[in-house]
Formats: sequence, C-alpha cells, structure tokens
Amino acid sequence: MAVTIKDIAKLAGVTHSTVSRCLNDKPGVSDSMRVQIKKIADDLGFEFNANARGLNTSRTGTIGIILNEDTVDGKLHFFTNSFLSQIRSILEKEDLDILTSFSQNSFSHKNNIMKLVNRKKVDGLILLSSSISPESISFLNDAKIPFVFSHQIPDPVFGKTNAVYCDHYKGAVLATQHLIDRGRRNILCVKRENDREEFRMRTDGYCQTLIKNGLENDPDYVIPGGYSLNSGRSTMERIEPFLGKIDGIFAHTDLLALGVMKELKKRGIRIPEDISLVGYDNIELCTYVEPNLTSINQPSEKISENTCKNLISQLSGSFSSEVNIITPNLIIRESS
Repeated sequence: MAVTIKDIAKLAGVTHSTVSRCLNDKPGVSDSMRVQIKKIADDLGFEFNANARGLNTSRTGTIGIILNEDTVDGKLHFFTNSFLSQIRSILEKEDLDILTSFSQNSFSHKNNIMKLVNRKKVDGLILLSSSISPESISFLNDAKIPFVFSHQIPDPVFGKTNAVYCDHYKGAVLATQHLIDRGRRNILCVKRENDREEFRMRTDGYCQTLIKNGLENDPDYVIPGGYSLNSGRSTMERIEPFLGKIDGIFAHTDLLALGVMKELKKRGIRIPEDISLVGYDNIELCTYVEPNLTSINQPSEKISENTCKNLISQLSGSFSSEVNIITPNLIIRESS
C-alpha cells in the first residue's frame, strides 16, 4: 500500500502541514525536524509525488517493463530482445510508450516498482522478472495498478493474478519424445543453472517422458550447464564422462545447445549421427550453425500479443485475473 503524508505525520507525531513543509523544503520548521521527517519518509519508501489523488486519475501513456536482473549481465539474450521488440510494436500501435527497469535499484536496493508507481511514471506494468517480491504485488494490488506477468510463471504465493507464459513442461516433452522417436535411448539433459520454475518444468518434462517410454530416469543424466554460449567448454567438461554412452542431448536453452555443439564438433563427434541435439527457444542463431539446430519454439508473438491484450483490457477497467498458457511447438532441423 502506498505511503501517505498522513502515515509519516502519525509516526513523527506532527501535523500533515508540517510534513508537507519539510518535504517541500518550505520555511517554518526547524532543520532537525526537516531531517527527521525526511528520514522517516525515506525509510518508508515514500516519494513525495505519490499523492493518492493522482495515482488513479491521471494517465502517463507509458507502460513499465520490469526485466530480469540477468538481462544486464553481459550475456546474450536473443529471446528477450526479440520479445521486447514485439511488445514495443504492439503497445506503440496503441499510442503507448514503454519504460524498462528492474525490480530493485542495484545501488540503494530500493524497490523500483514502488518508485515508478509513486512517481506516477507508468499506467501499468509488464513483469518479465522472476524476482518480484510479494510486497511489490501487494503494493500494486492496493494501488490498483494494472500488471501482468509475461513469459514468467508467477509464484503461487501471489494468489490469483494475470499471467501469460509458455507451457515449458510440454516443450520438454516434445523435445525428449522427438529424440526417442529418432531412436535415441540414452539421453542427457543439460539444465540451466537457475531455479526458476520454467527450468524446473523443462527438467520435469524430460524426466517424465523417459519414464513414460520405459527408459531409465537416471538423475546423474541431468547435469548443470551455464548461462551463455561461452559456457560450452565448462559444460562439456561435465558431459565428457558420458561420451560413448549417450546418443542424445536435450539442452534447456539454445545457447547451451550451441555451446555444446561447438565442443562436440571439436572432438570429432558427429551431429546427429553420433549424438542428436535439441535446444529450446528457437533463436535466430539456430539456422546460422551447421548442422542447423532443432529447437522448441516459444510462440513469442502470441505471448506478446496476449500480454498486451491483457494489460490493455485492465487499463480499460477490467481487473479479472486470467492465466493464459501458450503451447510451444517443435522445429525439426538437421541436428536431430
């Protein structure tokens, strides 16, 4: 819930006008009182422009997009970049601008979501981050700010909320079943080193498909990979003990798969003759390597369209909770 001048006045034991004078640097209050009031306001996360009268009566024409923290870690984010471009195109057709940020200020560690809303910077939010706090969701609900989780699976602790994301369990089933249908029986899963729900679903889909087909579900055959294309070498060190045993690999991301492909080829291992390889995300690079990479396609256009449709509906006054799960599809290429 947004902090008000009334809340600060109550804590400080002064009048509303005293708080207002302190925050506006107006005369009529002592320096010590001004410092005390500003400290209380800062501790509470108060932004002076956030008066309750303005939160729901004025429009900025801007939508905030909260990104995952790893978007700025220097790694390649082909899917995210393409996805953001699609969202921008849709919103701009509705004469809406976008403002990108992160859930937390990297220096002060203050809540950026609350700041954006309190400063009346945005009319609504698209949450692409997996690190949204329960406090942020409560704040948005109390302030009646439209928001939708997109591409990210919201934590059940948030209760009913709006979300649009891909069925990652189904995607992993498609990938693993495709390898089995190709005659592969010893399939390794290279997982991303991340505890996000989408990656847990991919591992679960892989494991359950093995079981369904009467194949051994050996936990040792699920190994951690890195985050990027450059992690292929370190990932390959973990794969090496399995060479000669495995005939298929399902990687949680295309970047992981491409890094592994490079290292396999260095060792003279033929793809797909010796080992079939399937990635996930269907990024553009899949068709720029030899052999072209088979991948699970997340229908990003459909996800972005439904995300924007949901948010625009909320901006028009509809606040019903809706979860839209998009079915992925398999793009078969030369690597399998």
